[in-house]
Amino acid sequence: MTRNLTLIKGFAALGAAGLLLAGCGGNELPAPGDGDDNGGSSEGGSSEVGSYSVMIDWDGCEAFDDIQTLQDFMGVTDLGGSGLVSSATGGGLDGEAFTCGASATLPSYNLNGKDIPGDASIDVGGVPWDSPEEAAENFEGRVEQLKEAIEIDGVEMLSPQEGEIEGDWDASHYFASTTSTGHQLNAIGLKGDLIVYVFITHFNDPGVFNDDEPVYPFTDEELVDWVLNEYMPQTHADLLAKKESGL
Repeated sequence: MTRNLTLIKGFAALGAAGLLLAGCGGNELPAPGDGDDNGGSSEGGSSEVGSYSVMIDWDGCEAFDDIQTLQDFMGVTDLGGSGLVSSATGGGLDGEAFTCGASATLPSYNLNGKDIPGDASIDVGGVPWDSPEEAAENFEGRVEQLKEAIEIDGVEMLSPQEGEIEGDWDASHYFASTTSTGHQLNAIGLKGDLIVYVFITHFNDPGVFNDDEPVYPFTDEELVDWVLNEYMPQTHADLLAKKESGL
């Protein structure tokens, strides 16, 4: 069985419904564990059994606990008509990942008796492989796609930040920037045979936009710092703990 990247759902364009990154240039990686005499053992992983072999049927939102801590941090007030959108590996836009995402409503600003809600798109994914080598190759492809997508998107980026994520990652990359309409954060982290990513865009705080006090419970800087330094490493650790316990 060969796994191909279908589409990575990257929300790099705040003025559009979302940016879909293209596939990995047609690269076909061997099925996890193929040709591996040790049954897919993973150096740097938490078990002798590869992550893909354990996580292949995981439901994304169950694995990510309904992205509840993200919802709490961002002050999500509603998930819209679609609610949380969950997929197992091979079942969503990103054919290599189990994912959980939502089009979320953020706190509202009351202007002359009318509530003006905030808005955000959130997408969290886990990409399991059965060897660090497969995961590392896939990680590189994803970072290149993200960079290319940002370059061709055409949205003016204000004060962009780009680089590696601090902490105990084998490899990592993030891009964060403000635009005229809001803010975006795209982050990908690799440890062992498991990749974790977070894509978030949110529109400007409607309170600040109307020259008043903010209604969002976070600033852009606080969101970036929290996602990179707390949410992502904790989420990766939680996934490995669930892998050990059998979810």
